[in-house]
Amino acid sequence: MRSLEVIVLCSVLCLTAAHPKQDDSGRIVGGTEAAPGTAPYQVSLQGLFSHMCGGTIIDRQWVLTAAHCAILPPKLMQVLAGTNDLRSGGKRYGVEQFFVHSRFNKPPFHNDIALVKLKTPLEFGEFVQAVEYSERQLPVNATVRATGWGKVSTSGSVPRMLQTINLRYVPYEECKRLLEDNPAVDLGHICTLTKEGEGVCNGDSGGPLVYEGKVVGVANFAVPCAQGYPDGFASVSYYHDWIRTTLANNS
Repeated sequence: MRSLEVIVLCSVLCLTAAHPKQDDSGRIVGGTEAAPGTAPYQVSLQGLFSHMCGGTIIDRQWVLTAAHCAILPPKLMQVLAGTNDLRSGGKRYGVEQFFVHSRFNKPPFHNDIALVKLKTPLEFGEFVQAVEYSERQLPVNATVRATGWGKVSTSGSVPRMLQTINLRYVPYEECKRLLEDNPAVDLGHICTLTKEGEGVCNGDSGGPLVYEGKVVGVANFAVPCAQGYPDGFASVSYYHDWIRTTLANNS
């Protein structure tokens, strides 16, 4: 049984579960620099002004991310929106509260999804927009897009510019087989795989997986980074009711 690695930028802060193997080679591997405005829903979740995780704008005051990214007190966290460049542009917003799935890590790696409520509404424009969250399962072999600021080389630092890559959706049964029936993978996950040398990793956690203009996944784990095994994302359609209820009860 293979050890799953939670995708978090270990040079800033690393959370592990179920004794996962750590690897500082995290990045969107094999991707390209995203053009300005191609992912206006993408944000950087930051602690002490340093990038920790990605996130997805789904409403003027709400960001979707991974539960393992919500590990500092809200007062120490900010969301950077409206820029592909971590060093320039955009605007930072304070975090009012995290809403973490009540069954996160029960069992390990399951229910790794959270919502971030901002102190003030986002200012929408060309480079800041919400994206719809999907209610439907993906078709077999669908091409999906991941974006993030994970590392771009084995020993490098976080890239300044947002990276993007197209990946292939891998159905649940195929994903389980490729990961040797590891119990960390359940129906609440979406898996992706293209080839060795392509995928997501540390620093991409919490970021969006998008299909036909809707967010379908939230980056969760890799086994390890871009080594020819599927990457795991929390399935937005699986958690759709939880997202909708949390928003309705706390807006």
